[in-house]
Amino acid sequence: IWTNNLSHFARPTPHHRLAFASIAAPMLLLLALAPRFSAAFVSHSFDIHHTNVAVTTSTSRQSHIAESEDGEAAIKRRDFLLRAAGVTTLGVLSETFSVILSQPLPALAAFTPGGTLLERDVGTLVGNPEASPSRKPDNSNVLFAQDYYFKFGAAAQWISPGSTDYPKTMPFTLSQQRYDAMKKYGDRVRSATKAVSEVGGRLRGATSAADRSVIVGDPSSTGYALRAMGLLANSMLASENTGATNELFLARWYINEVFLGLGDIGAATSDEQAKQSYDSTVKALNSYLGMMNRVITSKVGDQFELLSQDI
Repeated sequence: IWTNNLSHFARPTPHHRLAFASIAAPMLLLLALAPRFSAAFVSHSFDIHHTNVAVTTSTSRQSHIAESEDGEAAIKRRDFLLRAAGVTTLGVLSETFSVILSQPLPALAAFTPGGTLLERDVGTLVGNPEASPSRKPDNSNVLFAQDYYFKFGAAAQWISPGSTDYPKTMPFTLSQQRYDAMKKYGDRVRSATKAVSEVGGRLRGATSAADRSVIVGDPSSTGYALRAMGLLANSMLASENTGATNELFLARWYINEVFLGLGDIGAATSDEQAKQSYDSTVKALNSYLGMMNRVITSKVGDQFELLSQDI
């Protein structure tokens, strides 16, 4: 997903067919009408020429008649050739147009929530079966709608603690911008990390679904500071020059997974289910923190500490 697949250029994709259709339709209409416009233009030009010849002296009447007859014959030939060329071109393009549109869409072709048509399966768990199962296919129940799933129609992989393999690179932003963001949101993100850790500690004494729901509370509350995480990511991974980057979409996906994971913990019907949801929540949070740490240099501030996955 992160690199261009050159094999896509070997054959027309649904994107290519739809783009060709949107361009070819008006072109075909213009080509169909072109012979009439061309013939009308030539005919108009001949009428002007005919008038100019008619105002010559009467002594040239015979030559004028001959010239008119020759001109009319030329116009008929030219009109015929224009029409024949238009019909031929229209026929060729119509046939090409029909062949392209008649190609069946791939069996796995599907749209992402962002409207991109992909030649593969699209789903909230595609690419990572440990992602939250409660995410809606239209991405309508998350804090940040425009995230990795919104754009790519799949779940991202977790980032192992200390790993810099994924994503391959990080976007450049000014160190002053990152410094200001850390100063504004850094403590709130650390507080949120502590709040998630406390959920894991308190789950050890939970004996029912009601207990777990009380322990988690409202995942969108300010105590978890998930919106502050999103604001920090905006300043760390995007700028006025870059706009929203793929890395920013990825960071938002991790934040959304923390949000959904906390909800999954509160709704879990068994201890095992709650533990699995907590593990995924911690992996999502650590992945987000790992991305932030890659752009937090000594000039920007202190890096974040990752959480332990043990309950």
